[in-house]
Amino acid sequence: MADQRGRAALLVVGATAVALWCAAAAAAGGQAPSGAAPAYTPPRTSDGQPDIQGIYNPIGTFYNIQDLEFQSLYQDFTPNPAGRGRSLIVDPPDGKIPYQPWAAEKVKPIYAQHADPTPQYLDPNARCFPQGVPRHLNNREFEIFQPRGHVVVLNMAHHTYRVIPLDGSPHVPDDIKLWMGDSRGRWDGNALVVDVGNLNDQTWFDVMASFHSDAMRVTERFTPVSADTIEYRAVITDPKVYTRPWTLALRFQRNTEYGAELYEEACFEANERALENMLRRPGR
Repeated sequence: MADQRGRAALLVVGATAVALWCAAAAAAGGQAPSGAAPAYTPPRTSDGQPDIQGIYNPIGTFYNIQDLEFQSLYQDFTPNPAGRGRSLIVDPPDGKIPYQPWAAEKVKPIYAQHADPTPQYLDPNARCFPQGVPRHLNNREFEIFQPRGHVVVLNMAHHTYRVIPLDGSPHVPDDIKLWMGDSRGRWDGNALVVDVGNLNDQTWFDVMASFHSDAMRVTERFTPVSADTIEYRAVITDPKVYTRPWTLALRFQRNTEYGAELYEEACFEANERALENMLRRPGR
């Protein structure tokens, strides 16, 4: 009899504990577990867009997106969690661009001569051509501002810019190819998603001749994770050059200095000796 009363008491205690847990869960209303940081919710612009306006510095490298050891200018980056840890490419896990065999061979001589290039192997960026997408976000400071129904990105370098409409309008015809492509955006919650088409085949992703064709398409995602930080992902698709889509990740940090402004970097505009000087190493 005593054993039965003991078992009954345990059942009552257990049932009471479950009831209390359920009540607490209901009162929490689905809130995040204690200690978990709530998702950041940015303020809104006058037309209801999540406000991500400001001047930003990219955290990445424009020298070699597959190996950050080549450049120590940017040390604050998110390591590739599944691979080498020194690549801006987060998919595939090995941090490498998934070139088709012919494309992997094409890039080898340019890669080998990048430090002492002949004209045909010179980075298009060094010739002051527009940097393309996504490289223009991975080089110098840039500014985001949001007029009604649009997002605009203005670059410090080369006078490049992008005007991204949010009205669902179609891309320009496929046979029109542009250095900065044609962008169309939409908001997915607080994240800006941009589809970029109509790109030409003249830009590189970095100094190391990481290239693409005019069939490339880029899907970008700008996710504000704090008042001053945007996480950026770009999914690159190009069936002419790559064996599969691949993903590049960057982080943008807002310039919070009082009175910060975007300065012009005009490259070598109207400088007839610029290209000659670029191809001349010290002592030559």
